[in-house]
Amino acid sequence: MQNQYDLPGGLRRGARYDSIFYGAYAGETATFDIRVRFHFKRRLNPALLQKAADEALLAYPEFAVRPVIYKGRICYRQNDRHVRICDDDGKKLYFGTDGPDGTNGYLFVFLLRDKTLTLSLFHGLTDARGMIAYIVTVLWNYLREVFLPARWMKPLYFEKFGIRFDRHMFDEMQDTERYDPLVHFAKPGDPVDLIDTARLFRLPPEPDDAAAGTCRLLNLEISNEQFLQKTKQLGTSFAPLLAALTARAVAGLADVGDRIISVVTTVDGRRLLPTNSLGNMAYNCPLPVEKQDLSLPLAELCRKLREDMRSQVTAENAAKTYSFILRQCDEIDAMGDIRDVNAALTGPNGLKTLTTNGTLFLTYPGKVGNNAISRVLLESVTPGMLAMERAIVVYSHRDSMIVQLTQKSDDMSLILALRRELEKEGFKPRMHDLGRITQNVLALSKLPVAAETEAG
Repeated sequence: MQNQYDLPGGLRRGARYDSIFYGAYAGETATFDIRVRFHFKRRLNPALLQKAADEALLAYPEFAVRPVIYKGRICYRQNDRHVRICDDDGKKLYFGTDGPDGTNGYLFVFLLRDKTLTLSLFHGLTDARGMIAYIVTVLWNYLREVFLPARWMKPLYFEKFGIRFDRHMFDEMQDTERYDPLVHFAKPGDPVDLIDTARLFRLPPEPDDAAAGTCRLLNLEISNEQFLQKTKQLGTSFAPLLAALTARAVAGLADVGDRIISVVTTVDGRRLLPTNSLGNMAYNCPLPVEKQDLSLPLAELCRKLREDMRSQVTAENAAKTYSFILRQCDEIDAMGDIRDVNAALTGPNGLKTLTTNGTLFLTYPGKVGNNAISRVLLESVTPGMLAMERAIVVYSHRDSMIVQLTQKSDDMSLILALRRELEKEGFKPRMHDLGRITQNVLALSKLPVAAETEAG
């Protein structure tokens, strides 16, 4: 039965949100390459890993696609090729393309090196929740191949978090919900706005070329249990405490004066609007810190930030935020062909930042639980988000909490300032320099174009 997203010639319409991701976050210099890296206890079996990755896609049909440009818009065509697994050798790959520097047409690729496996994914496909859901299914399939007792275990623990092992979660949704969750959940109105952009403090431009095709990844590793105890001591939670320490680190680099430091955390809308959709649903939650706030005791600063979060982390605000995002998509669509839009937004006179109301991004996808996959297969987990500007991503796994700074330059001032703030609160951060990492990119010029005759 044909749904409202089907087009002739085997094409499917893209999501409305695609206008932003492909318009502003694609291109040789702006691609949003989100990653997670797993360190395994034993060397991986490539053949079994290939089988696990291919079979996992049966539960994620919306990921088994290749992007196609049709009538100036992003559409998708079913992709039946093997998921690409290639050497993690630092060579740049192009999402959505074929050939030696492609990804077998997919918007993601696995990078393999010794005992390390990295999932690299273009953010236009899904957000961190969708990325983690797919990789958990892959790892479960792999566990069943290499650890025989797992074949008699049922994945009920994972299913309650929306992890899929067959198509039923996908098939139970309506067309709009599965492919276009913002359209499905959006409601009229203006979202909560706590940031006076006229007073926003912006970090100075990075000294290195923003067009460089690599990012420098710097990790601070601390005890997850110690951080949890700190949140209990302060009567707060992970995100407000991380935001408070980040704001203090930023303030330690410059006199902010009467300007606002805005630490932008991200919210998974599925926490508020229950759904099994894996379309992009994360939205920004800016947390303002002014100069007078910096002198507050840490518990009071965290209390303020937690209240600011609560005002934004509601179903009503999520729905209104989606409406705001869709209005931005309308503005982009009105500019014309997505290729022309992308050239304008990512060119010399285009966007200079990912957000207009933030000083620094801070993403905390949460804790990777101590489950069967972790206990049997994994030594550690670390993030690896490669974006067009500085950002902080935090992952927790067992007692390891990784606070990662991704940046274009080799300037160490921000990571050292953040380390000082952690040390002031009694933590003992261990610093790991992962060096420069090559970004994989989504270049619209390399995507196939479907002629109107081809698509009917």
